[in-house]
Amino acid sequence: MTKLPDNPVLLKHYRDGMSDKEIAEVYGVSFQAVNKRLKELGIWRAPFKVQAQEILEHVWPASETNRTEYMAINRARDFFYFLRRGLGEKTTTRTLVRGSERFDRLIRESGCVLDLRPGEAEGPWVLIPRLESDGNCVIRWPEGRAPFEDEKYRAALELPETPWG
Repeated sequence: MTKLPDNPVLLKHYRDGMSDKEIAEVYGVSFQAVNKRLKELGIWRAPFKVQAQEILEHVWPASETNRTEYMAINRARDFFYFLRRGLGEKTTTRTLVRGSERFDRLIRESGCVLDLRPGEAEGPWVLIPRLESDGNCVIRWPEGRAPFEDEKYRAALELPETPWG
């Protein structure tokens, strides 16, 4: 098995827009090896995933809601994919595209917004009727929670003008 190139060459590939998988194929290593080396150089390849997690943490802090226990539920995963796509993630997988489209369609067709209500019988991730105060947001903003200052985060929570899919 071939080894990865030295850091300057690896960084050049990164700056040229090569994916971890593409770099791995060139050098005959796993994409995990490429990802690990880039992380060691301070390059995090999943910024949209991190930003989506920051949105969830701001809206429904895990310490208050136990949100992380419910993220494996399909509706939560689809919402997470919707956030990542709304944040601008370009390297989308088929799973991310389909999940974000499913969530978009669900919100549009139901006329509802998503809320996290762990104690409710119908499940922790519930659809509730959209109110005028929800605007174009896909979730019910928790009462007393400060709004985002970052416009990018606010925009990721809104339905796109045209449906995905």
